[in-house]
Amino acid sequence: DAAMPEIADRSGDHVTHVNLIDLFQRAPLSVEECRDRFINRVALKRALEVKAQLRRFLRRYGSINGMENALDEDRSTSIRKCVTSGFFFNTAKLGNDGRYYTLRGRHMVSISKASVLDRYGESTEYIMFCETYDGSRGGIEVRNCSAVEGHWAD
Repeated sequence: DAAMPEIADRSGDHVTHVNLIDLFQRAPLSVEECRDRFINRVALKRALEVKAQLRRFLRRYGSINGMENALDEDRSTSIRKCVTSGFFFNTAKLGNDGRYYTLRGRHMVSISKASVLDRYGESTEYIMFCETYDGSRGGIEVRNCSAVEGHWAD
C-alpha cells in the first residue's frame, strides 16, 4: 500500500498496470523486493518482453505514436480507449440504484475490492472490465477494470 500512490491511477487498473511496468523498466526490483511488495516479478519481466515485441512489430509493419512524452491524462485516455476497443462487450453502466449493470445482458456486477478503481477511484458512469468471477460478497465481481466513457464502447 505504501507504494500505491506512486503508481496508482485513479482511472483504474489498466493504467496502473502500465505505470507499474514502466516503473519496473526504469528501476528493476530484486526478487526479494518484489516478494516484499507482493509483485510477480516473472509476470513483469514477461510484460516487458511483450512490450518489446510489440514495439518491434510496430516499427516494422506499422507506426508508433510515442506516448512517452504525452500528458498523463492523454496517456490514460489513450490506454483506456485502446483496451475498451478490445473489451467493448465487457462494459457496465452505473444504474440509478448505485450498482453497475453490463450493457450486454444487464447483469449486475460489483467492482472487486482489490481493484484500484474501488480503492482509489471515484464513482464513474461506465466501467470496462477484463474478467468476471463469483465474488465472496455474492454475485458477479469484476477484476481489471477501469473508468471509461460510454461512447468508447460503440
